[in-house]
Amino acid sequence: APTRAPGPAAEASPGPWTQPVAVLADTATSTDGPGSTGFAPPQSLTDLVRDMRPAAMAPAPVPTGRSMLPLGQFRDTFIIAVDDEGIAIIDQHVAHERVLFEQVMERLTAGPLESQRLLTPLVLELSPAERQALGQHQVALTRLGFEVEEFGGDSVCVAAVPALVPIAASEVTIRALALDLDGFEEGGPVDQALRQVAATTACHAAVKAHDRLTPEKMVYILDELRRTAHSSVCPHGRPVVLRLSRREIERRFERI
Repeated sequence: APTRAPGPAAEASPGPWTQPVAVLADTATSTDGPGSTGFAPPQSLTDLVRDMRPAAMAPAPVPTGRSMLPLGQFRDTFIIAVDDEGIAIIDQHVAHERVLFEQVMERLTAGPLESQRLLTPLVLELSPAERQALGQHQVALTRLGFEVEEFGGDSVCVAAVPALVPIAASEVTIRALALDLDGFEEGGPVDQALRQVAATTACHAAVKAHDRLTPEKMVYILDELRRTAHSSVCPHGRPVVLRLSRREIERRFERI
């Protein structure tokens, strides 16, 4: 029998943040004098970016012609990476969201997305407007791999979700879709509703802030991001990458 979820799922509290990854430069400034270690202590990243001009850390697309080397994560939320042109700070969630959104939209050109059926259909209580919004956009939901039917009153029964969505995120994804689609006019452009469903699905399928990533996962996200057409923002408009140019770093260290 379907399981009934009477209200929104409780949001899990994030775990402890990890310390930033320590990065050693391949060169250091020599010092002289008694008791000297031979090298000056490196300036911290915090000192480096403090009081920096706003333009120095502006959102920017990921360069398409070269790969970036991930050094690690900052507080399990941001990927720190480097290339020949400087240092990049990448929001891991919005970066992965952009990658998944582009992949979903590309796959839709070949047909509906692959679905995964829930072992126990999920019954959700929604507001009348939310239930109606899902019903009005069944075409877009079906193409994305969702199977959602009315279940009496303002309840809906969810039997399947896209294969890319974790089963544990099924409820929160459906509730987010109901909210996002509320206000879209019935009979409006299907492509507009489809993009909204795709964006919401990608958001809830992507890695989250405070997720600890393996080096392989970081490389995958950066490589796929490099291949996307709009790598500077996620589908909802949030910046993906902040760059600190090599020239700005050299200027701050008084090397130019």
